[in-house]
Amino acid sequence: MDGQYEWSRILIVEDHPGQLDTLLELMREEGYAAVGCSTAGEARVHAEQDMFGVVVLDLQLPDATGIQLLEVLKQKNPHIRAIINTAFATLDSAKEAVNLGAFGYVEKGGSPVQLLEHIRRAMKDQLSQYTQALEAGIRERTAELQEREEQFRQLVEHIQEVFWMVSPDESHLFYVSPVYETIWGRTCDSLRQNPTSLWQALHPQDQTRIQAARRVMAQEEIQEEFRIILPDGSLRWLRARTFPIRNPKGEVIRVAGVAEDITDQKRVEEALTKSERHFRQSSRMEAIGTLAGGIAHDFNNILTAILGYTELALASVPKNSRTQRNLQEVMTAGHRAKHLVQQILTFSRQTGPGKRSIPLHTIVREALKLLRATIPTTITIQHSIKTEANVVADPTQIHQVLVNLCTNAEYAMREEGGILHLTLEDIDVTESMAHGLVGLQAGAYVRLTVRDTGMGMTPEVLERMFDPFFTTKPIGEGSGMGLAVVHGLVVSHGGTIVADSGIGKGTKIEVYLPRAHTPVWEYDSEQGPIPVGRETILFVDDEETIVRLGQELLTSLGYSVEVETHSPQALATFKQDPQRFDLVITDQTMPSMTGEMLSRELLKIRPDLPIILCTGFSHIMSAEKAKALGIQAYLMKPLAIRDLAPIVRHVLDKATSHLAET
Repeated sequence: MDGQYEWSRILIVEDHPGQLDTLLELMREEGYAAVGCSTAGEARVHAEQDMFGVVVLDLQLPDATGIQLLEVLKQKNPHIRAIINTAFATLDSAKEAVNLGAFGYVEKGGSPVQLLEHIRRAMKDQLSQYTQALEAGIRERTAELQEREEQFRQLVEHIQEVFWMVSPDESHLFYVSPVYETIWGRTCDSLRQNPTSLWQALHPQDQTRIQAARRVMAQEEIQEEFRIILPDGSLRWLRARTFPIRNPKGEVIRVAGVAEDITDQKRVEEALTKSERHFRQSSRMEAIGTLAGGIAHDFNNILTAILGYTELALASVPKNSRTQRNLQEVMTAGHRAKHLVQQILTFSRQTGPGKRSIPLHTIVREALKLLRATIPTTITIQHSIKTEANVVADPTQIHQVLVNLCTNAEYAMREEGGILHLTLEDIDVTESMAHGLVGLQAGAYVRLTVRDTGMGMTPEVLERMFDPFFTTKPIGEGSGMGLAVVHGLVVSHGGTIVADSGIGKGTKIEVYLPRAHTPVWEYDSEQGPIPVGRETILFVDDEETIVRLGQELLTSLGYSVEVETHSPQALATFKQDPQRFDLVITDQTMPSMTGEMLSRELLKIRPDLPIILCTGFSHIMSAEKAKALGIQAYLMKPLAIRDLAPIVRHVLDKATSHLAET
């Protein structure tokens, strides 16, 4: 029965054994596959297990009528052809059999030719009906496949991803979606002619990895990210997934692939990664700054004692003596330590948050020290600082601008070496000049010029050098955000940036920042006699050593000095006779009551009181804030006598002058 269609199999139901055997033998001789049974029950079992196209049926069976059995068989297979084979039949039974769809009617004992003719006609009818059903199924399936193919075409042609299908050996391209031309920048026809050209656009740095993946694409699913080079030379990032398509036997008959453009995503990730690195670096710097600020106060107090007592000792030893020379060395070392603390605080950016009036030349000099240690010796660094003017700026951001500009200049000269030259100068921008400087108005500016003797830039690169994500550096060496950030910082400070370059001519970048008109009181502590006085001073500091030093220094200058080591006690002393004191000098960082709090209370009692606020370091106090409180001077420790004496005299004289005017 294997391999036979249902319409070619015959079920013979005959309760007479001899007749059943005769019919089965006849069917075998004619080449039909036949199954015989003698009862309706057996026939029902066979009908449940197998499919039959023709049934030769006796109407008189021991357990049911042939009509009843035919109804059951029709339920199993509505298309079964029934041939009635009986010796005893009534007209009614014959009509009933016909009504149920009996295909033929023969009498037992007759010629087998008539039965075989009915069977052949039944088989032919079954074959015709099967063929028609098969053709209808094919037509329906073809229409369904065409509909699905059209849906597939519309789907793949409207999605942003590239879809392709190739033979396992990539010798034949079955399909590629039209968006391939947009993403790869090449025609679909060229890919059909050479399917392997799909991978010929790979970036050289990705070729080895992707070629290794291609060797297993026909066996397993692969997902990779890689870069391709478009015909215009630009780069594009793709994420591709390939997978094999197998037939029911498990054989690979196709390899399909899907690729999406992730260039924008990669740019965002790179920018975020850079931001994350910057955040981690900022966090580390903040931690360093916190540590530096924590030690600066105590360290500067120690330096104040060292420098102060050494200065007192120098005043009492013979000139040109060995002791004087030794003490002078102590003074020199103390001043070096003082500058070291200042550099640590500057490096960690604990010199006050936000924009403020700063001398730009100090930031330039600091940046040059850092750059000299990192730039190769094949590059000569030259500088010409022609101004010490102030600008209102954030020191951290200006430092970032300087380092970024110089780092780019270094990159341009890395292979051949060259000269990096920095110039800082005042410039008065006229109305006519302002027209050529975007964003600037006529006025007083400080101009920083960074010039290199590197390879220079083409006009196209020069035009885009400040664009975000634009870079001429290889992958992994730059995100294209550096100069864009520089431009943003300069503009945020009210300035502008101008670039000039040419192939073989190097590059010159000019940064214009508004000059700050901030009056600064200056005193040359190395020249002239140390000023003295006879006023009464209240000196407050929680360090016993500093209190004793302050009292001795100021007393040596002729002042009458009263000292306190606790702010509340100092306030109580002042309240006893507020007019007795001509000046209060107080430390900022003290327990119970800070110098700021003490100053506020003192000024409530006597608003015209001159106050000098000193600190080794403070997170919460700045010169601007002190001035806003009515404090005349804000000094950073350590303080030597040549630092303190002129400031004390200046504050006292200013207070006296103001009193005389009122």
